[in-house]
Order: sequence, then C-alpha cells, then structure tokens
Amino acid sequence: MVMSDRIGVMRAGRLVQVGSPQQIYTAPRSKFVAEFIGDVNILSVRLDAGGALAADGVPGRFRAPPLPGGFSAGHLVIRPEYLRFVGAAGEAENTLTGRLYNEYVMGSRIQYQVRVDDHVFLVEKLRQQAFAGALDDEVRIGWDARDSILVAEE
Repeated sequence: MVMSDRIGVMRAGRLVQVGSPQQIYTAPRSKFVAEFIGDVNILSVRLDAGGALAADGVPGRFRAPPLPGGFSAGHLVIRPEYLRFVGAAGEAENTLTGRLYNEYVMGSRIQYQVRVDDHVFLVEKLRQQAFAGALDDEVRIGWDARDSILVAEE
C-alpha cells in the first residue's frame, strides 16, 4: 500500500473495489475488502426495533455510523486502532466487557486480544499507551460510532 496510489481488490477473478489505499482501508464496501486490508474486528449485525444494532454472539446494542437506506443486516467493522480500554461505559458510545487473554508486541505497537463471550476483539495501542493491567484481567473496551464502518451483507 505504501507505493500505490490506487489499489484494485479482486475476489474470484472480479474487481470488487478500486480506490486509493486510504479509501480501501477506511471505506471498504464489503466484509471481504475490510478483511483483505489489515486486521479488523467484525460483528454480524441486524437493525433492531429501536434503531440500534444487535450483534450475533455479543451482548448489547450498538450505535453505528449513519445507516444506508434500507439497511436491515450486515457487518459492523471496527479497526483495532479505534478500540480502546475504557473505565466506565460512558467513556465510549459502544462498550463491551471481556477478558484480556493475550498480547503481542509488534515493534512500536502492542496488539491485545480480548475475549467477549465467544468473540475475540483486537485492540492496538502504541507502546507508550500500553494497557496497565495484566493478562486475565476483566476489561472494558469501547469505540465511538464514527470510528466504525457499516457494510451490507454480501
């Protein structure tokens, strides 16, 4: 991506999205494209009667970026760098409680794995923003709606 000004993502021999590296990363049009470029957290979601998103296998209801017209189900994409450890539910629009079970030092970054029920979330922080807790701690993670991407079912 460093040397490209345009990228074409192909699936089964067909172009599914063409754009700048920034567009492909920040505005994927499908779950496939989101997963193709970098690590992601993806929740299969559906619109509930109250206008919030409910996720399969994850407790709670979530706020999302503006919904496309006619949206009823799809995928909520959250890049690991937009997830953060929070102390209280009000510190982020969307929060989940889970258990920190792994961390990887990746040069200037640390990637944490947090298990929420059967789902694993990736949280990435710069080394100077390292989580102060320990493995096996119960943690609360969160993100704001504007930091997530909603893509339709494929």
